[in-house]
Amino acid sequence: MFEYSKEFIDNKIDRRTFMSKLRDAGISTVGAGTIASSLSVNAAAIGADEVPEQSRIVSGLTGGEVMAEFLIEWDVPYVFGLAGSEEVGFLDALVDRPNLNYATCIHENAAMAMADGYSRATGKTSIVQLHSVAGAAYALGQMVSCYRDRTPVVVTAGRQATEYRGSNGFLEAPNLHKLPSDYAQWTWDVTSAQTIPETLRRAFMLSEAPPGGPTFLTFSKDHWETKVDNVEIIPRSRSKVDIDVAPRDEDVKRIVDYLVAAKRPMLFLDDDCVRHEISAEVQEIAELVGAAVSLGARMPIVYPNTHSHFVGNFGIDQSLAQSIDCFWALGGHMFKVVNKAKIPWVKRTAKIIHTSLAGSEVGRNYPVDLACVAGVKATTRAVIKELKARNINGQDDSWVHEYSIKRRTMLDQKANDEWDAPVISTSRLMKELDTQIADDALMTTELILSKYHFWDYFSIDHTKPFGERRHNYATNSGVLGWALAASIGIKMGRPDKETWCLTGDGAFNFGSQALWSASRYDVPIGIVIFNNGEYGANRKAQNFYKGRTSQTGNYIGVNLKHPDIQYAKMAESYDIKGERVENPEDLKDAIARCRAEMARGRPYVLDVRIERFGQGMDSEYYDYFSLADE
Repeated sequence: MFEYSKEFIDNKIDRRTFMSKLRDAGISTVGAGTIASSLSVNAAAIGADEVPEQSRIVSGLTGGEVMAEFLIEWDVPYVFGLAGSEEVGFLDALVDRPNLNYATCIHENAAMAMADGYSRATGKTSIVQLHSVAGAAYALGQMVSCYRDRTPVVVTAGRQATEYRGSNGFLEAPNLHKLPSDYAQWTWDVTSAQTIPETLRRAFMLSEAPPGGPTFLTFSKDHWETKVDNVEIIPRSRSKVDIDVAPRDEDVKRIVDYLVAAKRPMLFLDDDCVRHEISAEVQEIAELVGAAVSLGARMPIVYPNTHSHFVGNFGIDQSLAQSIDCFWALGGHMFKVVNKAKIPWVKRTAKIIHTSLAGSEVGRNYPVDLACVAGVKATTRAVIKELKARNINGQDDSWVHEYSIKRRTMLDQKANDEWDAPVISTSRLMKELDTQIADDALMTTELILSKYHFWDYFSIDHTKPFGERRHNYATNSGVLGWALAASIGIKMGRPDKETWCLTGDGAFNFGSQALWSASRYDVPIGIVIFNNGEYGANRKAQNFYKGRTSQTGNYIGVNLKHPDIQYAKMAESYDIKGERVENPEDLKDAIARCRAEMARGRPYVLDVRIERFGQGMDSEYYDYFSLADE
């Protein structure tokens, strides 16, 4: 579907052909028309007798100044980046434009993740400025996160001047614009200063076009420095993409048929639900048809976990998984796991439905009885309407209530048993945070083994309206070093909300450079490092292999305690206060000190030494050799 959108925007196919291709791909006529209109330059949401907003013509500016004026015109307040020599023409244009802020990062990993977080928090497309092949290469990891989570970000990179191309100059990369092509919606090498505003417009729209993701542009140095006589900046109001696509009526009816006939239906929320907020719709459907609600293994909590129909991560309890007779996957991957399952995650006799705007993912990993390429929000709303038209007012949900109560009792008992453990338990840390953090806080998480503790012990209240409850942001890409920088971008996008970053020590080390930006810009976030002194997921993987590492307890590349990293001291080097917490009884006061520093407008680091769990948790082995001894 994305390729058709690109051809339509580039005027390679007309509207009729574009709509025909979308219908052939399984999209309804209404949905195809919506996409076609939203991708058209004349598609402003105006009345028939109203005059569309007109373009702005700028004259006598450099390419860099034109780009800056475009971003201001399109209400883009921040450029996230790391300055370099090829980009001086653009950077120079920012000096006299104080309403376009440059957010300096000291590593491109941070710039990319900050932009990602800002886009998630605001729903707006952000922009990143990188330096040549070096910056693009450093940023690629977090571009993968944007791509996997369908976050719209426009990424730019400078390169050699046109006359110097092909000379194999310093940092030259002949095909730089193609470098991230597997992880971008669109890549392009800007051809001239005159084309800058139209190319930027296209990059923003294609970043937003379903299913969404980063776009990547490269600029020759001289394009930002060349004077442009007259150039048109088309307004934002005439360049917006409708990202919700209606399903076909017959698909809606079949979905309802399957749900109503089922005794144990399951609603499974995956990738699309990061970008499309559907918790209210899912809750209503679950209550109407007596369905359980679960999440993909690497998802943030996009559904309130206090709701009695929430059952956590699908597949952890195989007895529950194998009892499901109707499974509706709302979103991309089904399932994104490390290893192929030995038995089907959903029994073959169950009715399986898969709905997503990512057409390449629908039915990719699992046989489906109904593959529906459509927006998850439009589809859930249509299903609710159809259920009510049939007077479905609530089917038997006693099975899911009983399961939920049993699950909650077991989790609470486990937390009670661990409360007074000499080493801080992850469950206690979560419950202490849950008690003190604001009811509408924004929570950025990058917790690998501790992720489910967040799902299980940190409350997101279903009784509160969406805008008044806590929100969780996380990436399911598996690329570490995302959360700290993303939480800065999230706070920049929502400065009115209390914002936290919960990260493992391994993940934190991949993105610790973002502390510098948090300090420079007085970003008041609470940073909690879940420090177990190891890459726990790697120990788990080596145990799964059942080789010599698990037999001996000599886990290779796992231990992070030799040397023991003092994260509070690391923070101090960036002029950020912090402390290490090792005693469970000190947690409450430490969290209060963190919040107090946040209230003063500054970040704070809590380095919390937590338990290890699972096979090999007592191992202190580390791979060691001394060059001094040599």
